[in-house]
Parts: sequence; structure tokens; C-alpha cells
Amino acid sequence: MAAEIPVFPKASTISIHSGNIVNWNILKQKPSQGPTEELLDCISSTLTKWKEGIDVNEVQYKDKLVCANEKFVETLNPTERGDLKLTVKIFLQRCDTELLKEIIESVFRELETSIIETILIAFPENILDADQFCLDDIKPIWETMEMFVQEEKVYFLGVSEMSKVQIEQLHDWAQVKPTVNQVNLASCCVMPPDLVKYAGESDIQLLTHNDPKSILQTESFQKVIGAIFTTRDAEGWEPQWTARYSCVIKGRGVIRSKGYIMKAARDLKKRK
Repeated sequence: MAAEIPVFPKASTISIHSGNIVNWNILKQKPSQGPTEELLDCISSTLTKWKEGIDVNEVQYKDKLVCANEKFVETLNPTERGDLKLTVKIFLQRCDTELLKEIIESVFRELETSIIETILIAFPENILDADQFCLDDIKPIWETMEMFVQEEKVYFLGVSEMSKVQIEQLHDWAQVKPTVNQVNLASCCVMPPDLVKYAGESDIQLLTHNDPKSILQTESFQKVIGAIFTTRDAEGWEPQWTARYSCVIKGRGVIRSKGYIMKAARDLKKRK
């Protein structure tokens, strides 16, 4: 019964940073692993390591949990920064500008950098539904990112899984034009000809990717929590956002670092 005593009964938010996973032996052993499986492994490994170093009596009273794999957390060395290109892909659970600001500021803080070369946005699946797409739904998100570009904190903006019609609408309206559109060939086999033609005319780079439309399901996240802590600790958590960063050495294409930063929240009032 003691095992079912919750470790963090008062926590309403949890932030997780995997650190640089490039040299993780556990991931090297799984070369065919998909993005979701990789993320879940990172969350599991980070929480397991964090658990080893916590004072349970202290954590019992915390309402905000900050979990990082300190062994692998690396900031960007200022002396090397000019030779590196940082790309951050943000997976939004919902179109919330305050959350978006929080994500970007978290990346700046965790990596100790003042610049992100490229941000890619993966909008919630329902937002890009072809039958109900409305540009007004994503305008606040794009305007928020444009603010970071205008402040010279971000250089380029991109999107994921936009059709030719959708990215054309965004391109025509936006002050800061999208320069990248990621396309998942698993869903379309080949690049749509109309998208290829428009991208060429509009100086938009088309890149392939294999990310699922939803990289982290609520049930999967709760399952990881429950496996490491208790079923009570797992109750009610909902992922708020996930950011995957990768830092490449310019001109060489070598990945210097890669990692995940994510946040989840729960409403304690709704728990039994």
C-alpha cells in the first residue's frame, strides 16, 4: 500500500527537459525508433533519473515540478554559437499565444541562447483540417512568432503539413513569410505537384519528415508517469506542448545536439 502513496500530490504542472540525447546509448540501440517512441523514452529516462535525486518529503509539497536530466543538459557554448544553427519544432496542443511565448522563452532559457535560427510550428490536427481551415485561427500564433523575428530573436519561420491552399493564404497575409513547409510522405507518398510549384515560386523550402500529427497522447504520457511513480501521480495530466530542438554545425550537417522540452498540466480540483 505504501507504494501507492503519491509522490507529488500537489503538483499541477510538470516541465521536462531531456538534455542532449545525441550520445544516449539507449537511443543508439533503437535506430528505427519513431518520433513518439523516442519522445516517450526521453520522458521516461529523464523522470527516472530525476526520481533518483529527489527528496520525496520536499516534493510532496511542490506545485510545480521541474525535471531535467542534468547529466545530459547542455547549453550552447557562446564561443561556438556562430558555427551552429538551432532549429526548434513546436508541437502545439492548442493555439494559445501565451503558451507559445512560454515555449520559446523556455528554449532560450534552457539552452542559454538569445537566438533561434528557425522555428517550425506543428499546429493542432483540427486546425489544418481541409474542410474547416480558417486563417484567422492561426493568425495570433503567427503574429506572436513575427514579434520574435522583429526583435531579432528568431530568424526564420516555418510550418508543418500545410497544403498549397493553406500556405498560400498564410504567405499572402503574413508580414514574415514562411520559408519552410514540412511534408510527411507517409501520408502522400510524393510531394503534391501544386505545392511543389507554389513553393518554388514563393521561395519556400519543402522538407520531408515522419512526425505523427499528434506526437504525444495524453494516455501515453500518463502511462509513463504511472510506471515510474504511482497511479495516483499519473491521474489528470495533459500535455500542454512539446518542443524538439536540434543544433547542427553549419556547412557540415553534423548534429551537435538534439533534445526535447515539454510541459504538462493537471487540474487538481477535477481529481477524485
